[in-house]
This record gives sequence, structure tokens and C-alpha cells, in this order.
Amino acid sequence: MIKLIAFITMVIDHSAIFFFPEHELIMRSLGALSFPLFAYFITQGLKYTKDLQLYIIALVTCACVTQPLFNILFPDLYRLNDLYTLLFGLIILVLYERYGFQAFYLTLLLALANVVSIYIFIVFAIYFLHHRPVHLLGAMTAFYLLVYHLSGAPYVLFGPASVFLMYATRVTPLPLPGIIQKYFYYLAYPGHFLIIILCK
Repeated sequence: MIKLIAFITMVIDHSAIFFFPEHELIMRSLGALSFPLFAYFITQGLKYTKDLQLYIIALVTCACVTQPLFNILFPDLYRLNDLYTLLFGLIILVLYERYGFQAFYLTLLLALANVVSIYIFIVFAIYFLHHRPVHLLGAMTAFYLLVYHLSGAPYVLFGPASVFLMYATRVTPLPLPGIIQKYFYYLAYPGHFLIIILCK
């Protein structure tokens, strides 16, 4: 359910950008929920996946397939799509579990090189503070206040509300055949970009 909410709110966010700018505030406020929810699922994937190598390969493949579509839709951003931010967040956490806090030096390098967005810190906040919901809510609130200060976009202030969904919803399977269910979101992520391009 968390992934489904994340996907729907992401589609709402991107739809507002390209098709409904007059409803940008409310639609992008809902869209602000998507990245933290995807970040939550990444940390859960690290914890529960049976094959971490296959999990990372699937994310890399999806990110690479998505990038040309992302560049078409956002030609002025000059950066990688957000799935790379989640991917590198996952990789850095894997390195942290094996080598300690020195792994986080890589975060600074990636952020300064504009390879990932500062939203990678949401992945880390959820990983370290998930068992302390009040602390997580405080950290997320402080982070989004900083983002609001840097961007001036009021809809980002809705981001911390995602914390309540992390604790209020369960991860339930989609009513789809097993193999389709397993790879649905890997197809849906680049697929929704392609649909937006075709509609435009």
C-alpha cells in the first residue's frame, strides 16, 4: 500500500507540472509525500530483501531506462532522475553497514557533483530514525523547512505528513499475478514518464 500511495502521489505531482499548473499547490502538496514514501520502501527493501544484488540491479536498470525520458521532460534540470538518489542512498547504507560512517563521505561527493539531490538525506533519516517516530517527524520537518527556505515552494512543507503514512499503512500486495506484481513498479516508473511524453 505504501508503494501504491507513493506512486499515485508521484503521478499527481508530475501531472500538476505538465497539465494542471492552475492546481499546482494542492496537487504538488500531495506529490511531496511520494519521495519520502519511496525512501521508506528502499530502507525496508534493504532490511528484508532476499537478494540484495538482484534488488540493486533492478533499481539500476529502472533508473537507466528512465533517464532518457526524464531528460525529455525536464531538459533544464541537468541531473539524474530521483531513482538514482534512492539507489545511491541504498548503496551508501549498504556500505555503512559494512564499513561504518566513512561511507557517508561518498554522499557529500555525490551531492556536490549534482549526481544526487539533497533528498538523499531523507533515506538516511528514515533508516536511522524509523524506530523513533517523533524524532523522525522532527528531522523531516527541519529538512523540509530548509528545502522551503532554499526553494520558496510552499508545497514541500507537506512532506513531513508522509511520516504518519509510514506508520499507518501496511505493505500489502497488489491484486496481480506474482511475477507482474514483483516488477510492476519497475515498469510503472518509466512508463508514467512515457505516457506524459505521449500526452504532451
